[in-house]
Amino acid sequence: MKNSNNKAFTLVEIIVVCGIVTVFMGTAIMLFTNFRRGFSRSEGTAVLMQDGALFVARLRTDLNNAVISPDVSGTNPAQLNATADQLSFMVYSSREAKAVPVLYRYRQADSGGSIFRREGDGSERELIKDRVASLTWQTELERFIETGSNGSGTIRLSIALDIKLKMERGDEKPFALKTSIFPARFNRQLNSP
Repeated sequence: MKNSNNKAFTLVEIIVVCGIVTVFMGTAIMLFTNFRRGFSRSEGTAVLMQDGALFVARLRTDLNNAVISPDVSGTNPAQLNATADQLSFMVYSSREAKAVPVLYRYRQADSGGSIFRREGDGSERELIKDRVASLTWQTELERFIETGSNGSGTIRLSIALDIKLKMERGDEKPFALKTSIFPARFNRQLNSP
């Protein structure tokens, strides 16, 4: 004798529900994974932007305090020197009340380059660690002479900076930053009689 009041799920109903739950769970896991990856990428980009902005701000501050110092050694050293891996100049230090040399150094590496800064006889400080994909700094000297003028005109020095920062891991496109910095005090001294 068969009991017809049996209230249970059939095997087909259970398999259909399991399939629907699996699809929903797969979609939720995929969305969560994509969200985390996107968040990680945007966080990494924000860190790169912050590192780049702090480096440019530090360099801009130093260059705005750059001075032409009198040559007391008799060797007549270059007042501002830019090579592929170094940028050096004299900065007026209010703490020491004199001009001190500042050196920015770029150390290239396969995993990512680093930028260091040294002021005076102090120790080197690492500004950006293992994140520099490429760096170029170039000095440009321009002379502006008014037409019909007999004077020497105005001289303007600028430093063109092109830096690319990369994330420590991943195949993300490097964050590029290009700017020109005009050392105000240095340019005033170049143009003073």
